[in-house]
Amino acid sequence: MISARALEVLRGLGAEIQDAQRPVRILGTISWPASVRERFFAAGARELPEVAYTPRFDTRAVAERFEALATRARTLLGDEDAAPLGRLCAETCESYAMAARMLGAVGTRGFYHRSCELYGRPASASTDGRTTNLALAEHFDEVIARYAGSALADEPEELDAAAAAAELERRLAGFFVGLSAGEVVRCEVVPGLAAKAASGAAGVRLRAGARFSLRELAQLEHHEGHVHVATTLNGRAQIALPLLASAAPRATRTQEGLAIFTELMSHTLDVGRLRALSGRTLAIKMAEDGADFLELYRWFLARGATEAAAFESARRVVRGGLVSGGAPFTKDVVYLDGLMRVTSFLGVAMTRRHPELVAALFLGKLEVDDVPVLGRLLADGVLVPPRYLPAWARDLGFLASYMSWMAFVDPAAAEGARAHFETVLARAGD
Repeated sequence: MISARALEVLRGLGAEIQDAQRPVRILGTISWPASVRERFFAAGARELPEVAYTPRFDTRAVAERFEALATRARTLLGDEDAAPLGRLCAETCESYAMAARMLGAVGTRGFYHRSCELYGRPASASTDGRTTNLALAEHFDEVIARYAGSALADEPEELDAAAAAAELERRLAGFFVGLSAGEVVRCEVVPGLAAKAASGAAGVRLRAGARFSLRELAQLEHHEGHVHVATTLNGRAQIALPLLASAAPRATRTQEGLAIFTELMSHTLDVGRLRALSGRTLAIKMAEDGADFLELYRWFLARGATEAAAFESARRVVRGGLVSGGAPFTKDVVYLDGLMRVTSFLGVAMTRRHPELVAALFLGKLEVDDVPVLGRLLADGVLVPPRYLPAWARDLGFLASYMSWMAFVDPAAAEGARAHFETVLARAGD
């Protein structure tokens, strides 16, 4: 049981972390204005885009503040019971510090090196310690490519952004019941949004001018709504650990893996989505090897993307780094890696009879290795149960059956990943 003093220190430290992280907006800092796209197509899509980045805060000062907070976390929470929480807070601070230093290097090769430290790269090993992110992407891409151009991969885009936003808001209203007076999860159409869709603290934003298939709408409902928005709202309720309300960079892999797993379990994940995820990692590898923006753009066109989609896909790869090649933004390797990580963790948790840890995944924005210690805080009443859970996380009987079957049909495929989470659970006192 963690002492009252340690909890008091933890609460105060968490509040400081919440305050310090406010200016660290990675995607906002490296986003491209709509004028870049307009100039690119006006020039016949034959010239490299010209992009200038300006960090919106003193990156060095923010990094140093987080490094000081990390030191405090490791010393002030040094007693045996609180040590895992000390590590959690320290690693959270260290990931924010690294993100700040990465943003201080935008537009240079140093941005790429910091990105690799923060998110990994195609050559990085996944949770099993053997399979690389690139190998995962190549596997999915090889299998899914067989369906390119088939009816399985053909989803007509039936809804414009306004209609999609209205329908998505209606669906999410049925999921986010019981919000405080005046609170509502909104879905808005935003001009100039870099991604086709993005979630924030208040809801989901869709890019003006984009069109959406019914499948994409369902993916957004479960990915953005049932995971990203849900964990934000659940995290805000954790008064004892305020840092769970914000997505620290170290939590990105788990957040995206959990969201893709939720697409899978809600039957909304399709071949087009998997091919897009694998293609991002393959494109990052191409950029590492020197491919510039134009080469990436043409590669995405050859894979069947529209001109607009090819531009956005290539932009995702080079934003923040060098459009001339050799220094990409590596964040997108986390999707498939995170999916493998979350699936492996759930397999261990369910087959080892720890169903209570499933809800702990949704306590807020966290890294999956944190779940056992956070689960203990949940059991002790220090943290409050997550209010919003996707359907699969509430149906533990089905999840236990599903994970038991998965462990039986392919016991060797995730041996290394299972071994990792066996160690995590053992370290947490299982």
